Amino acid sequence: MRILAITSTPPWPATHGAAIRNSLLLEALATEHRVDLVTLDRPDAPMLPAPSSIGDVVQVRAAPPTKWRRLRGGWRGGVPDLLIRHGSRVLRGRVQLLLSSGAYDAVHVAQAQLAPLIRDVWTATPGTSRRPRVVYDAHNIEWKLQAALAGASARPRALWARRQAGLLRRVEAWIARTADLVVASSSDDRAGLAALGADSAVHIPHPVRVGTSNPGTDDRAADPRVLFAANFAYRPNIMAAEWLFGRVWPAVTRELAAAELRVVGPQSERLRPIAPVGTTLGGTVDDIDLEYQLAWIAVSPTSVAAGAPYKVLSALAAGRPVVARAQGYVGLRSGDGTGVVLPDQPDEFAAAVTGLAMNPQSYRRTAEAGFAFVKAEHDAAIVGRQVLDAYAGLETPVVADSAP
Repeated sequence: MRILAITSTPPWPATHGAAIRNSLLLEALATEHRVDLVTLDRPDAPMLPAPSSIGDVVQVRAAPPTKWRRLRGGWRGGVPDLLIRHGSRVLRGRVQLLLSSGAYDAVHVAQAQLAPLIRDVWTATPGTSRRPRVVYDAHNIEWKLQAALAGASARPRALWARRQAGLLRRVEAWIARTADLVVASSSDDRAGLAALGADSAVHIPHPVRVGTSNPGTDDRAADPRVLFAANFAYRPNIMAAEWLFGRVWPAVTRELAAAELRVVGPQSERLRPIAPVGTTLGGTVDDIDLEYQLAWIAVSPTSVAAGAPYKVLSALAAGRPVVARAQGYVGLRSGDGTGVVLPDQPDEFAAAVTGLAMNPQSYRRTAEAGFAFVKAEHDAAIVGRQVLDAYAGLETPVVADSAP
């Protein structure tokens, strides 16, 4: 099968959750199929370091839209801001040109922001040819995230998020009814997509690279290091950082004076004005695995979430326990044996961090449980087989019909 994959950000290097999922799923598909890629990137980006298993790669560079265009389209124009931020005429033109060749059996579209390209599968395919199957990989359900943001934000952000939730729900319902195969990253999201009208929704969990054995604690930093790794271009993660900095970290340092808070990820530098003393901000790092190895504990203080948190899975795969805010922990199994402690209040969160750092037996028991959990359910080899099986269930390309 020849597959055209389309992503709104480059899958490589895999510096954040969306890139990790996209890269590992595409690499798995490339073991049995020809996978070509079209991806959107910023104007000054270097060439994409795609692995040799991936076929042709088209990297479209586009400047982000102005705030005025986003406000006009997202409020008065009835177009979700998510689609405006990731929209590009050049991207659509390249995709349409590739589709018109009739060379593809399937089109893999990652995330709701690329919804217009799903319609292009119909409009760019001649009516006499056989159109490719459309596979939609929903990393999360965007309208639910915006609805949660509306409840957690003050005006006017709450009004904006509520408006976006309504617009996105219509878009995601259309995608759910239109795509030939809908892929959800959690069982809850699979049910949510089915409720939107998806007849073909399947659950394929987030994949993560897991070693053959628990890496243990020998390579940790000398002093307790707490890692918060996230994409800070994403507002819920900024809100989480504000909560962690102001309401949790002072209590941690009262118990652990030598503790270091390490914050890394895209646009983490923008947090400098509010970061506590002693916090290090790493920006987009070259080796995220090294960050987890040096950390003692990873935290996920996000209160508004959808899909499943990659910051949790990556930490567990590195043999590190996780303290996550219960209010925002979605998409993953919870309870004993997962390596994740789930407090909600700030004092409980701080106590969970200090308790793990100061109790070696509890630390090791929690870390080992988390490693075993992620190895059994999220290992890239296991999830890769699942995505290959899902593609094997697709029928041969159907005769092109009118655009839905």
